[in-house]
Amino acid sequence: MRYSNLCVAVALQRYLDFTPVALRQRELGRVLAVEHGAAVSILSVDAPVPLLPDVESTAEKLERYAAPLLEEGLVVQTRVRRGRPSREIVAHCDEVGADLLIIGSHSKRGPLDVGLGSTAAALPEDLRAEVLMVRPTAADLARTRELMIPRYPVIFPYG
Repeated sequence: MRYSNLCVAVALQRYLDFTPVALRQRELGRVLAVEHGAAVSILSVDAPVPLLPDVESTAEKLERYAAPLLEEGLVVQTRVRRGRPSREIVAHCDEVGADLLIIGSHSKRGPLDVGLGSTAAALPEDLRAEVLMVRPTAADLARTRELMIPRYPVIFPYG
């Protein structure tokens, strides 16, 4: 199958820097975009909560995340949306005509996650785009916990 429009849906708001899974998502997007001559749309869904002072905004992180792809000459657009991640990801994929969605999983971080489920699990079965999920290793999970913004609100619009 040939892909023409890739969507990389990346979680950025909760973290001080890019997680190992987010970096692998970007690399997979880069490799596939080069191989297929595809455009890349990078999406992050922002929760409607204020961040700590002096913490880079989601939009700023997203631009920094996309920079290596732009420097390589790839066609890249970035977008921050607000709302329930699974709904916003589907709407964005439809808007950009994505034929492949690259989504990460940070696995279960605690009891709240187990109860509410994950964004990837909440994606509808009739999503038009194929889905490529990037899962963390044990070392990735430890690093991801280190990158979480301290005192980030417990309530987060998962799914």
